[in-house]
Amino acid sequence: MHPDFPYDLVVLRDFEAGWGWDAQLTGLMRKKYRRDLEGLRDLDPGRLAACLGGEALRERPHAAVAWFIRLRPFRPLELFFLLESDPEFGTALRLFYSRGSLTVPTEDAYTFGWDYVALLARYGRGEFPLAPAGPGSGWITFADIEARGAGPLQRYALTGRGEVLPLIGAEVAAAALERLGRGECRGAVGDDWEAVLPVLPDLVLRLAVAGGEVEVAVDDRGAAKYAPEFLLSFAWLYLNAFIREARRVDAALPRLSHYF
Repeated sequence: MHPDFPYDLVVLRDFEAGWGWDAQLTGLMRKKYRRDLEGLRDLDPGRLAACLGGEALRERPHAAVAWFIRLRPFRPLELFFLLESDPEFGTALRLFYSRGSLTVPTEDAYTFGWDYVALLARYGRGEFPLAPAGPGSGWITFADIEARGAGPLQRYALTGRGEVLPLIGAEVAAAALERLGRGECRGAVGDDWEAVLPVLPDLVLRLAVAGGEVEVAVDDRGAAKYAPEFLLSFAWLYLNAFIREARRVDAALPRLSHYF
């Protein structure tokens, strides 16, 4: 990379046991989504980055980079997408992570990469407009989405996690969100609380714990735009991160891995 390039980047292979995950993600970009991703050349990178909650960066690690986008879902995870356009080799999308992201479990880093690649492909083929949807006006629970024939979203999202979340008190929940640098804790009364986490500019996740029961919901605009598999995957990723940080605040909480 250019000697003045200011970012310390790694690839998925640098994560623990990341070689296999890297090969899968590279295969998706080079084979399954290659034609879709070629459409990204004609999109404004600033508007595209804004749709994903990221930013288009001015730096270019080398001359073939058409655009360079950074996404920061939560601390310390940072993803960097580079679109290369070369007259001889064509268009290629490449994914890097900040070195600090290495503390995130490999599977979660991979799944975030996969989800964003799948979203970029949809923008590249014109399935999504290059602007976030308008503001939401209400919440739709995963149970409601299930009732529409989308499959058992609530059960899949809470497998294992549903046992840990009721053990997290309101103060710990608020501290965990503070550590993530994402979302806020609302309506805390005793052991009952609600966490609201912006996932994308037009997708917000709500996690509510009341009376030992857990409910997962998304805003209605996000539910209308994104397919159930995206909603489930992002819920899984953000709940994982939230529970990890809660355990760093309260070491007495059980490890999530005990439930899998």
